[in-house]
Amino acid sequence: MTFPSTHLTLIQRLASGGTEADWQRFWQNYWGPLCRFSLRFGAKNLDEAEDVASKTFEALWEQRLLVRWAANRSAKLRTLLCSVVRNILSHRNRVQAGRDRHREDLVDHVEQLNPPPADYADAFYAAWVEDVVQQTVETLAAEYCQKGQADYVRVLYGRLCQGMSIAETAQALELSATAVDHYFRHARDRLGKILEIQVRDQVECCCPEEDRGPEFAVEWQRLGQYLVDHGGLEDAVRAAYEVWSPAQTNRCKASGLKKLQESRIFIRENRPTAS
Repeated sequence: MTFPSTHLTLIQRLASGGTEADWQRFWQNYWGPLCRFSLRFGAKNLDEAEDVASKTFEALWEQRLLVRWAANRSAKLRTLLCSVVRNILSHRNRVQAGRDRHREDLVDHVEQLNPPPADYADAFYAAWVEDVVQQTVETLAAEYCQKGQADYVRVLYGRLCQGMSIAETAQALELSATAVDHYFRHARDRLGKILEIQVRDQVECCCPEEDRGPEFAVEWQRLGQYLVDHGGLEDAVRAAYEVWSPAQTNRCKASGLKKLQESRIFIRENRPTAS
């Protein structure tokens, strides 16, 4: 999938500094996938994965990678992010000097970015799918809780993420088996609809109106095929929560935003001036 030229509006704003809303949007879309991908390919724990994600944002700004990508869109944006993370993970294991030397070496190393192997690109896409699926579950949970229907999402989580049978779920929540079955079907159907909204929202945040339809159609079709090939939406929910528990999600969101803000402060304070 190639990005239409007008998709670059958000990217160009970020490359030139961006507003808080721009960075918040970019972080919301890609912080989770960056952390998940880092855990798959070298990060020892969540703290290290978050550190890699922070350095990825720094590299995007310092080396004007988004500007360079926009000028020569020979690959997808996710491919660029995957390449940066892969290089950071590889390089960090060889760095012995302090923070300043590490940053200088990293800048030089990022200059040598190569397209990631297919398995890395596929893994980054899988990380993105897991993250958007988890965001969908959390949106669904918030929606049900606002309506006083928290048992709907409890049933969904129990059935999918804890592997509980209808009978076990009914006993745990003190509900009838018929109610559990109804709640589960309702939640599963609503989950699919919210997922479509989530994906469309990610596409539309960067696309002008005339490009949104084709862009979303390609992205939605690819996601649908991915889900078919990997057990469906229910298995995708399980996969999303195998590494990321609800508690870890909240912790990652809070610490991730803090790290991103710290990165942006560093970038602003160390922005090169015109000679």
